[in-house]
Amino acid sequence: MNMTNRLMGFALACGLGLLTLAAGVATRSAAADDSAISPAIKAIQGIWVTSENDTLDAKWAFKGEILETSVNGTEYIGKIKIDDKAKPHPTLDVAISDGPEESKGKTAKAIYKLDGEKLVISVSMPGHDRP
Repeated sequence: MNMTNRLMGFALACGLGLLTLAAGVATRSAAADDSAISPAIKAIQGIWVTSENDTLDAKWAFKGEILETSVNGTEYIGKIKIDDKAKPHPTLDVAISDGPEESKGKTAKAIYKLDGEKLVISVSMPGHDRP
């Protein structure tokens, strides 16, 4: 995967494969206690970073319904929506409000799996179909 193409940033980095993120208990956010947030969103609150075995440099910070992410130095902000009942995999959509011009106003659609302290995400390019 060619990670030097910044025009595709967020989606290229994540959409051509699985992004595995890990979080420590200490990084979990206080937003996880907000009663207005769905249990599925509460479960992923906090800061997640790529594992040592991953070729990307990515950090995802879930703060309530807002996702702030940095993928190989490119910053994105968006509002998330989760359907943890979707089959065959739970879905996560990110409505991108800030980031590269070609991504703003588009939605990156993903599937995900939360396994303890590991979050695995496969996300499409903004504006494209779910993987």
